[in-house]
Amino acid sequence: MAQTNRFSLVAEAQLDRRLFLAQALAHGDTFGGIPPERADTLYQNIAAIAHKLITMKTTDLSDQSGLRTQIQTAFTLTSLGLEYGSKGDFDKAVRLLCKNRVVKFFQIGNTLTGKLLDRARHLLEHGVILPSDRDGERALGATNTDLETEGIQIYTQAEFEFLKALLTYRTTIRSHQITIRDTNVPRALIHLAEVNIIDQQLACIENRCHYIEALPLDNLFALDPPLSIFPNPIEHLTLGLIVNLVLYRQVDFQLDADTRQDFYKLAYVDGEIRRSLRQQLLDWIAQYLEQAHQPEPVKTYAVSYWDECLRMEGKKVSTE
Repeated sequence: MAQTNRFSLVAEAQLDRRLFLAQALAHGDTFGGIPPERADTLYQNIAAIAHKLITMKTTDLSDQSGLRTQIQTAFTLTSLGLEYGSKGDFDKAVRLLCKNRVVKFFQIGNTLTGKLLDRARHLLEHGVILPSDRDGERALGATNTDLETEGIQIYTQAEFEFLKALLTYRTTIRSHQITIRDTNVPRALIHLAEVNIIDQQLACIENRCHYIEALPLDNLFALDPPLSIFPNPIEHLTLGLIVNLVLYRQVDFQLDADTRQDFYKLAYVDGEIRRSLRQQLLDWIAQYLEQAHQPEPVKTYAVSYWDECLRMEGKKVSTE
């Protein structure tokens, strides 16, 4: 019964017209590039891929929602692989479909997205600052039941939702951002451009991890209040560092309401950071990371991150 249901679901599934694969098939049909018998074979092969994916990924064959998800994933990965192989050219895509087995494009799409999923899993597992271990070392590491409440997440809640969605071949963003602050409803991947955006976004979060690792975090868990209570702890940590550099010329992360107001009065005019001070701060973090032997992408990201933190602070305090 479950097997019959599975096959009928695949047979009834429709290709999303926005998929490159659907557009390429329509292009081939319109211009006679794909013979009818070849088109039938293509659809049968795509259905076979969906069946195999269901067998590999689905444990409950009575879960129609789960089955449809795997069917759509088969369509999506095949489409992404075809778009990649043809470089987005419909004529070339039609030729490739006529000369190659469809499973080849599925494999390409699976490889492209598989790397992104691996990076997302790694960030979800290791994107947290942990308390000192038995050897007294501070580092990013994997979460566990005992440490989750004490660990400080590198990613925001919106980024957490982005990473989780990616594990199901969906995305919550339309463009890459220094920090994801708001999330959209998760939607299936459609075009290769979205894969490239996701790649850039993952790099942002990864570079933020490297930036944090380079900071002296010895007394981080002694801060009051603890960073773990803030919705964006890394931004609060960064602001604390900035405030202490400006007001006291020292590397520290402690931040309270009074020092924050003192900093704002000194550093901002009408909600805008003073230009000379902004440049001094951006130069400081670039030089610090240079001395910490961080690669150029990390330095570039950290400078942009500091710039965003300064801009957001101006907005927050000026509206309070």
